[in-house]
Amino acid sequence: MEYKKFTPEQLDRAKNADLIEFLRAYYGFEFKTAGHYYQCEQHSSLIVYADRKGFVWNSKNISGGDTIDFLRKVESKSFPEAVEAIIGKTAPVVCQPAPAYKSEPGKLILPPKAEGKYDRVFAYLAETRGISPAVISDFMKSKQIYQDTKGNCVFVGFDEKGTAKFGAVRTTLTERKYRGDCKNSDKRYAFSQIGTDSTRLYIFEAPIDLLSHCTMTDQAYGKTGAYKEQTRLALCGSSDVALKAFLERHPEVKTINLRLDNDEAGRTDSSVLISIS
Repeated sequence: MEYKKFTPEQLDRAKNADLIEFLRAYYGFEFKTAGHYYQCEQHSSLIVYADRKGFVWNSKNISGGDTIDFLRKVESKSFPEAVEAIIGKTAPVVCQPAPAYKSEPGKLILPPKAEGKYDRVFAYLAETRGISPAVISDFMKSKQIYQDTKGNCVFVGFDEKGTAKFGAVRTTLTERKYRGDCKNSDKRYAFSQIGTDSTRLYIFEAPIDLLSHCTMTDQAYGKTGAYKEQTRLALCGSSDVALKAFLERHPEVKTINLRLDNDEAGRTDSSVLISIS
């Protein structure tokens, strides 16, 4: 595969590049702080997250977790082309690593819950995404999934004390593809499921992927709730923040099973994550 021509150090450098600095050097974009985010002065709908890697460009309906994602989605570059642009092979850009992740100050702001309502979320997860109704019910009971007043699906991550620290919203409308993290979300407590066996960790990119694996596990064993033996973590993006923090909290983890998307970015993410685990 083409991405193998890069050294692990080059891949790590490209993946952790400071997106703000790259966009300034590559496009001449300037940014101003807007709350806990950075807003592009030339394109007001382009927002870069506090970690200076993740972004969302609302007018283009695209988002991503790092500079590689930006070049692939905005300029349709291949993965190798994006890496080359970042490390300076095809553009005179020298990128420094993004600052170390810091949780945002302030209490997590979750969208208001639609009390007693779950029909749209249940239908979306069960009918559109094929998630087992039993799995959905379990996660709703644990308050890790709920329906907000706009009918969106909200995925919640909790800390060791049971306090909500992370929230991700996904629309239940098939004609729209909105997704985003809630204000003051702490990626260190991304969406997860702790099983009876916490020595083996299954890693996914998105909460939907995690739920799908729970469903397939029950089907494979022919038993409802069989998935509860395993432990799972959704990175909620391509950042390694969630994994690093999870491993610090769970030193008993001995084996990591990567279940990332089968594309260039997913395969390369695997090599980077393996290096830190």
